[in-house]
Amino acid sequence: MSLFSSRKIAVSLSLAALSVAAVSASADEVPSMYLSSKQLKVVEQVSPAYPRFADMAGVDGYVMLEFTVAPDGSVTAPAIAESSSGHFDESALNAISRWQFEPVMDNGVAVPVRTNMKFSFVPRS
Repeated sequence: MSLFSSRKIAVSLSLAALSVAAVSASADEVPSMYLSSKQLKVVEQVSPAYPRFADMAGVDGYVMLEFTVAPDGSVTAPAIAESSSGHFDESALNAISRWQFEPVMDNGVAVPVRTNMKFSFVPRS
């Protein structure tokens, strides 16, 4: 069994309020819609790498990320909203940047939306 498959990295989907107003906008504009990540459909996801030193030391933690799903479904403007420590930040940012979602449609037009997601890092037992 590889080190990667024996690690536990959980993706906790956060609960976020849904904003009623939505307008068509480019990916560079601030999205006016905020969706719960539970309302988004993931097309492709990449698990964050568990830092080897943290795994060996038995360190756990989490990173809450906020990001925009662009009209094409790609992730833009990822930012750390909250983190238990800096040990996992880079790994979480790198992973979420490679995720792809189904575009969010509003009246037949793909629109950018802002959301957040929590990655939990749990060492092997």
